[in-house]
Amino acid sequence: MTTVNQAVELILETVTSLPSEKVAVAEGLGRVLCEDVRARRDVPSFANSAMDGFAVRWSDLAGASPSKPVSLRIRGEVAAGGVSRKRVLPGTAVRIMTGAPVPAGADAIVRVEYTETHGERVVASRTDGRGSHIRLAGEDVRKGQLVLERGRVLSVADIGLMASIGKAAVRVRRRPAVAIVATGDELIGVGDRPAPGKVVNSNGYTLSSALREIGAIPKSFGIVRDDRSSLAAAFSAALACDALITSGGVSVGAYDYVKDALTDAGVRMRFWKVAQRPGHPMAFGHRGRKPVFGLPGNPVSSLVCFFLYVRPALLKMMGHENLFMPVVRAKMAHDIKTAPNLKEFIRCRLREENGRFLASSTGTQSSGALRSLSLAHGLIVAREEQTLLRKGSHAPVILLDHRERWLQREMGF
Repeated sequence: MTTVNQAVELILETVTSLPSEKVAVAEGLGRVLCEDVRARRDVPSFANSAMDGFAVRWSDLAGASPSKPVSLRIRGEVAAGGVSRKRVLPGTAVRIMTGAPVPAGADAIVRVEYTETHGERVVASRTDGRGSHIRLAGEDVRKGQLVLERGRVLSVADIGLMASIGKAAVRVRRRPAVAIVATGDELIGVGDRPAPGKVVNSNGYTLSSALREIGAIPKSFGIVRDDRSSLAAAFSAALACDALITSGGVSVGAYDYVKDALTDAGVRMRFWKVAQRPGHPMAFGHRGRKPVFGLPGNPVSSLVCFFLYVRPALLKMMGHENLFMPVVRAKMAHDIKTAPNLKEFIRCRLREENGRFLASSTGTQSSGALRSLSLAHGLIVAREEQTLLRKGSHAPVILLDHRERWLQREMGF
């Protein structure tokens, strides 16, 4: 039987990065950069004031103090977006607003807090030195400078930086369109009236949300009944997308036709069943370079398999280098029995204790108990040879909640 590590390696060997595309810079957030970005202009493009105050010659105010203030004649003013036509001459000042171009002749800005205005004159009690509060041209970025390297995941600041240098469009790795096909006669839509033997297709919602969270584009192909030819037709249509996720029908039941239907649709199956819990009936194949993930129907198994296999594969397709969820080590708060000969992923909550993580089970580990996964901060990883995680022992925990709610506290630095 395929191990978890073998499954991950085989999947990642199979998938390749998608081509690049050019998008508006505002659409680049979280995307992987496919070009080096160089500045087309200096930023800022002109010397400007970092403060509201007065543009002055520093030599006029070098000796200014509260006990010996200096009076200067106001020669004009300049606001942000304007340009002063008045040169700062000896014994004069120009009123200036934040962001406004520094007028010729000035080599310092006196903060407005250091001044008092009397008619056409300003009295300054101090200055912060020559060059104070002047943002020089090119201070942040020089024309021609390499500001962002290819392979970078674009952040909020990166988007603003590109806008500041006049880059309106950027080349990034394309986002995969991922087909989701839910299978099973028992499935109904979320708005349908429940009936005996029927369950809501919750996997369609969890998987769509999980895809959106990593930047992929979910494409729902609805619910397909347990009929081999219908499934094969749906899979063939869905493979127009970059990847396919099926949900349910990969176990060994009399009506589990997914594996055969995928073969009918031209998919080469690479493994079926993984030595893990939850998620044992996990399948993987591909048609050409398009990956196909046969996820279990039970909601916890489906989502855990998404985290372990689908997520890193799609991130690789989008050009990311960091493919896996973060892992910490935690001390067990109580004994936890584990399945022999299987790698088990145990839903847990985390808390801090003396600067270390303490993990406790969220309760039932049934593969159908989605609430226990909703409550979880992470998944404790129990090795195949373990049958008991003893209280006080340590184990790795895959972090599910990237916002780390359990660590949030008041701002105190």
